[in-house]
Amino acid sequence: DKGPISWIYYTPERFAEAKDEGNVVVMEFTAEWCLNCKALEASVLATDTVANLLAEKGVTPMKVDLTGNNDQGNDMLAEVGGLRIPLLVVFKPDGQVVFEGDFYTVEQVVEAVAAARN
Repeated sequence: DKGPISWIYYTPERFAEAKDEGNVVVMEFTAEWCLNCKALEASVLATDTVANLLAEKGVTPMKVDLTGNNDQGNDMLAEVGGLRIPLLVVFKPDGQVVFEGDFYTVEQVVEAVAAARN
């Protein structure tokens, strides 16, 4: 079961394409071995509120899976200044970060997407 979100798996090209299309990008850094990542996915990201928000036009949900040797993913984690996962980063279409957090709530995700749209 892939869950309620149609994640796009990160590559630099896909990230650039989402921004070029004028989309807000909600980027989740995660790994199979990360129990805190799984807890946030279940308690925040998989809620109806957030899943529906991430399915809206103009929003691209992007997953950076750091389970294996993902050099591009590790480079992106370093680029946003992240040292560890879980990490959620919300980007405006111009690439500006409006939210970055290793612990977050449904309300924070909703507010961050709204801020990125403005």
